[in-house]
This record gives sequence, structure tokens and C-alpha cells, in this order.
Amino acid sequence: MNNVTKNSILQTVEQKFRLGEVVLVIFEAYQIVGVEHQNRLLAIVKSGNSSALFAFNVSNYPPVNLSDLHIESVIPINETFLIDCSSGFGISSYQFIIISGNEQTLYYYYPDPEIFRSKEVFERTLKKLIQEYSEEKHGDFQWLEAYKSSDLTDIDLNIALNKFPPKNRESKFREELERRKPEYTIHEPYKIYCGTWNVNLNAPGEDLSLREWLATTEDAPDIYAIGLQEIDMSPETILRGEIRPDYNWIAKIMEGLHPADQYEELLTVRLVGMMLTIVIKKSLRGSISKCCSSMVGTGTLKFGNKGGVGISFQINETFMCFVNSHLAAHVQEFERRNEDHDEILRRMSFNDGFKSRNILEHHQIFWIGDLNYRLTKTDDEGIRTFCDYEKIFYLDQLYIQRVQEKRVFRDFQEGKINFRPTYKYDPGTDDWDSSEKNRAPAWCDRIFWKGARIEQIAYESVMQLRMSDHKPVYGVFIAYILTRDEAKFKKVHEEVLKTVDKYENDNQPQITVAETDIDFGMIRFHEHYSRELLVANNCHLPVDFEFISKDDSSNGVCEDWINISHLKGELITGNSLSIRIDIFIDEKAASKIIRRLRDSTPGEKVPLDILVLHVKNGRDVFITIFGEYQPSVFGLRLGTLMKLQKPLIEYTLQELVSIDDDVNNTIPYHKDAKAPREIWLLTDYLYRNGLLIPHLFTVQRKHKLSPRICAIRDWLDEWSTEPFPGTPQTAGEALLKILEALPEPLVTITEHNLSIYASYFDKCRELVVNKMSLLNRKIFLYILMFLKEIQKNYANNGMDDRTIVKVFSHPMCRHQNDQHCQRFLLQFLANDFKEFAKNEFAKQ
Repeated sequence: MNNVTKNSILQTVEQKFRLGEVVLVIFEAYQIVGVEHQNRLLAIVKSGNSSALFAFNVSNYPPVNLSDLHIESVIPINETFLIDCSSGFGISSYQFIIISGNEQTLYYYYPDPEIFRSKEVFERTLKKLIQEYSEEKHGDFQWLEAYKSSDLTDIDLNIALNKFPPKNRESKFREELERRKPEYTIHEPYKIYCGTWNVNLNAPGEDLSLREWLATTEDAPDIYAIGLQEIDMSPETILRGEIRPDYNWIAKIMEGLHPADQYEELLTVRLVGMMLTIVIKKSLRGSISKCCSSMVGTGTLKFGNKGGVGISFQINETFMCFVNSHLAAHVQEFERRNEDHDEILRRMSFNDGFKSRNILEHHQIFWIGDLNYRLTKTDDEGIRTFCDYEKIFYLDQLYIQRVQEKRVFRDFQEGKINFRPTYKYDPGTDDWDSSEKNRAPAWCDRIFWKGARIEQIAYESVMQLRMSDHKPVYGVFIAYILTRDEAKFKKVHEEVLKTVDKYENDNQPQITVAETDIDFGMIRFHEHYSRELLVANNCHLPVDFEFISKDDSSNGVCEDWINISHLKGELITGNSLSIRIDIFIDEKAASKIIRRLRDSTPGEKVPLDILVLHVKNGRDVFITIFGEYQPSVFGLRLGTLMKLQKPLIEYTLQELVSIDDDVNNTIPYHKDAKAPREIWLLTDYLYRNGLLIPHLFTVQRKHKLSPRICAIRDWLDEWSTEPFPGTPQTAGEALLKILEALPEPLVTITEHNLSIYASYFDKCRELVVNKMSLLNRKIFLYILMFLKEIQKNYANNGMDDRTIVKVFSHPMCRHQNDQHCQRFLLQFLANDFKEFAKNEFAKQ
């Protein structure tokens, strides 16, 4: 980027900020997302006594307009801010990491001399601002509020252009909460004590005290990580792959802890001779979760005589990992030690039941153990008498492999060694090895760490413990653990919910509905009602919609008596659609709507149904259908009709429900009535006016939708004295509708019984007596006697018995297979049942 281009970009970036907010430095970088390299522009901006790093997503490079720059993240330069410029090989040598709180963001810069010079200015400016903040210890970051959500919740063009679907609510919520973690977390100091000791196959004696090793600090550590090697290396133990903890050693460890606090064992993991025990203050137990262990054998046949054991857990918001390892022995085997290191890194994995993590996927890592790296090219006798360890440390194999060759423990740190080599001693003494092998001294026992905000305050060996050929080593650290401030978290949580709501609104299809409550007013039987529902697309995305079922059942999207003109459709931006919703209460729906409204009060708007308007990738819209219903003779029970003392129109729905619930018959039936008044009126009219009319009833039900049905309904409901308002054909249709609208069928005999006995008249009479109530029997026989009269006039009306039973079988029985009911009815039309009917009518 030449100076002209850089100045032009700087001017564009400056337009993103307000008066008093100064852009100090801009730096061109990129990120690798999948297989793509995506341009990023980093800007350091200062306002008053605080500063921040802005990361821009660049949609057009070089950016010319403000629309070319979209704020991806805003990172305050405060006590949680760090920049890690350590590099590796290849492309990794051009990387740097921005650390804020618990979040790390990896960037790369292009291998260009001009950009490299800009990087030096960028890093120098950041480090200066970090230093300024650490000295001042305060800063007003209120000015950043204007930028934290503006670009992040704008309409995502990738979503608008259908390149990517919007993130789901939970994913976006977690992303935003993680992004704002620095606002509700603080770093609290914890004292971590790490110790390692190769005990050379010794069991802990009764007189052994580990206080000189484990209780060396003035203040009690918060967490202990104690690694032992060679606790047992017998052939049986190796072949068995022993993993049971050695409780004798654990007991000694617990006895030797700092006496100023109370501790408990968190977890111990063992593999043959290696054992790692994590001990914590009892007061910390509630802060620790997701604790699990792992082990990797790298020795002979992978039996575990060499390798590593590890423990992982989460403390507050930080994931910690501790590894204890015992690598290959002998001076010349440093390559095998390197391979053991690599294998442990590659194979060790921690699974907490929800997620697996490898060693490097932790925020803070402590690696201890007998790593077995030796001193090379040395005069053994010279080392034994030499006291300036710094001058011979460059001969340490681990120093060579880690620092010079960058072969192992890359990005790990180790404190300065100011103690004697910890191996090899004559057991029981502080004397170097005097055996035939005469091993050269070496710093075999080491402690490394990796992660941000870890400070080592001690790194020592303990000469007083002499039972092994190794000396114990310990390191004490202050580790700053990310901890959540609950009051701040609650505030951020509420703000993030609002942010996610806005994101969803901006980046998901939305349909606008003119009204979500549709009131149909008073509804009556056999009348059509319609309302219009206007839907529109006022968002920037195309909208696919459809009405769906309210649950996962196979039921339809609405009640049977509701019809929707457009069950699904698509609206592009700016378009609208008028959807017609129809209600028609027919004979099948009459009793259903009465049941739905039976608990309502007069004049109350009652939900008749709720429609779910589903928007693909968007939010569902719920539309409530309201209405009242005027009861009619169509849909009431036979018992209710028999108890009416006045015209039905004069009853409220609640009064009819009370009559319907009168199971003890405190309201008497009409004396001597063989059928309800309404059925008698219709059959009487047909008897006097319809017996001779050709094809009075048809299988096709030609008059089913006749508008005269409404007039007949009112005539029946009002007990009108006016002339009958219909024709014989519509009177016959009204009779069929009354039968079909009954909540339960008139004939209550099961289809199974009819299939067996419908061919035998005597059996049919028995079924009527045994399977039907007295009221149903009387009405059934009354209607059959009327049908018998129609049959007698076959010569004039053309109504033979088979046509009659085809018309009446389903309204009377409502079976899936009407043939059984037809055979049943034929038995009565083909035989004389007057005496049988007379006896039934006489019963009370």
C-alpha cells in the first residue's frame, strides 16, 4: 500500500468516527476463513484517556465509501488486552494474535517490506497504549457504545442475497455473549503450585514428610498439581497397565500440603509408574466443572512405562490443563524424547461428555515431569564441581531442542533455572552418582507453562528429600483466572438479548399481517361467513409462507369448518396478498362448535381456532379466529330436544348446556312424544305433502346446500306458526341434517354387531332393545314407520326400499361400511314391526 493509497484509506476510515475520536494507525491484515483469505483493516483509535482497536471487514478494497467498511469487532485497550507477536515457521511466521479477555483472534499480514514496516508501527503503538493504561489504571470507554452494535446488527447482505442462511438465535446469542465477555469478566489471581518428582520405585515410608517440598510458600496455594514418576515399574505393573491410583502416595501428598488451609483431592490419574494428583482448596469446589483425565503410553509396546497422564477442568471461565510425563531415557535418545513429546500432544484428549479437547485447546497449560533431557558434550567432573549453572545451561538438550531448534514445547515457557541439576544422586545423599554407570548430572525434572496472564514466582528444587536419585522440583505461579462478575453479566445478558432480537428482525424473513385477531361475530348454522386477511412483505428478503398444524399431529391446519383460500405462497419485497378465510357450520360441525363454546358467557369473544402462519426461516405468526354461535336444533342431543319447554331461539347457549347436562332427568321429557317436536314437524309435513312426490329423497342429496335450509332452521327454532317455508325435498334434507348433526348417532349398535346379525330380523330387534337407549329406540322406530309409509307409495314416488336405506343408513349409523346398516334397515322395511314398535312406545 503506497502513501497515496494509505492516505486515501485513512481518510475513509476517519469518516467512520466522530469529532474528538482520532485514528492513530491503520494496518492492513487478513484472516483465513475456511479456504478463503478475507481482507481486514485494523485501526487504532483514541478518544480522551482511552483507546480501542477496531477490526473492519473490507467488502471492496481499497475502501472508498463508508459502505465498504463494516465493523467486525471493537476491542477496548484495557487490562485484558494483549498482542502476541511470537511467530513460527512458514505462514505462521506472518501471524499475530490479539487477546482480549478470554477471546483470541488470529490475524496474518502480507510478506511485503512496506507492510512489515507498518506492522512495527502498529505493534509499537499498541504496546505504548497498553503501557499507558497500566500506569493510569482507568479509562472512559463509554464512547465505544456507539459502535458495539451498529454494524453488527445491520442487515447482512449475504443473507439478503440468499448466500447464507441467518444464524439461529442460540448461535447468535452465544457469539454476541462471547464477543462481549471482556465487559462482564475480570481476571482474579490464583496461586498454582506444580511439583514433580521421580521417586525411583520407592514407596512412601511412615516417617516421610513432604512439607519441605509442598509447603514452601508463605501463603497457601489455591491449586496443587503433583506429578510423580516411577512409583512402581515392576514387570507385572507394566504388563497390567496399572491405572489404579497409589493411595499411599496420595495420603502422603495430602499430609504434606500447606497447613494454612483445607484441601480436597479433585482427581488423580495414573498410568503404570506415572501419577498426577490435582488438589484444590475446598472453597474452590463450586467453581470447578468439566473435570476429566487422559493418559498416553509411549514406552515399549505402548505399555505405559513411558508417556504422559493429564487432567483437564474448567475453573470459572478458564479451561486449565495439567500434564505429567516421563519421556525416554539415556543421553543419546533425545530424538525419542522428542517423539514421545509429539505423541503425547497428538494423542492426549480430554472428553467432558460434551466436547473433546486436546492439550493445546486450553487457556492455561502446565506440563511437568521427568522429561529426561540431559547435558551433552560435557566434562562430567567439571559439571559436578561447577556452580554457575547459567553458563552450562546452553548444553541442556531441552534448551537446544526447544529454543534453538524449536522442535518441542513450542510457545511454552520455562522459568530461569537457578538450582543444581536434579539428577543423578546417590539415594539418601546429596552426592552425585558414584555407581559404575557414573551418570552425568542433568536437569531431567522440569516445569513448563503456556497461556496468557501466568506469572512464575518460584522455580526450585528441594535438596532435603533424599530417598530417590532425583530431587523434587516445584514451581509456583500466579495465574489470572477469568471470572464472571454476575452483576455485569446480567446487564450484558439483557443487552445481548436485545441485540439478538434486532439481528433476527433485520436478517430473517418477516411477514406483516394486518390483524392477528379476526372476529366473525355471530355465526349461525348453514350460513357462509368470510373475512379477508391481508398479508404483506415489507422486509428486504423474499418470504415463503404456509399455514401449518398447531402440533405435530396429522390434524389439518384449522378446524374442518374453516377454509383458507391460500394455504401457502411466496411474496417478494413490497408485495401483498389478500387471503380469504371462510366459516361454514354444516351438520358435521354443529355439535363440535357447541362443545367448544359450552363454557363461554353471553357476549364473550371466544377463540374458535388459532391459525399458525409459518414463515420459512422466520417467526411464525399466530392468528386467532373469534366468534359467537347461535344454537339451533341442528347439533343438539336428542334428550335436549325432547326437554325443550319453549322455542329454542329463546334459550341461551348456557341454558341449553344445562339441559344437556341434566343426566338425572330433573327436566322431564314431553309425555307421549315419540320423537322431538322438530322431527315430528318435518315428518308430519312430509307425510301430508311428500309421500307421492317422485324421488323425494336422492342418494346424491341434491338439496343439501339449498338456501331454504336456513329458513327451515328459523321456522323450527322459533316454533313458528307461519306456513312451512320449504318444499318437501328441502324438508327431507332438513330431517337428514338433524340426524347427521346429532353429537352421537341415532343407532348406537356397533358395526361389528351389525355385520354379524343384520341379516336376521329377530336378532335385529334384539340389538335394538339391548344396544339402544329407550329414547333412541322410540325415535328410531318412529322414523322407520315414516319410511315405511314412503315405501308403500313406491308406485308414485319411485322410492324403493334399497334407495331409502342408502339415503338413511349413514345419517342414522355413521359407520365406515354402510352396507351392514343398510341390511339392518332393510330387515325392518321388509318385515312387520308394528307390534314391536307399539310395545316400545308404551314403555316409560
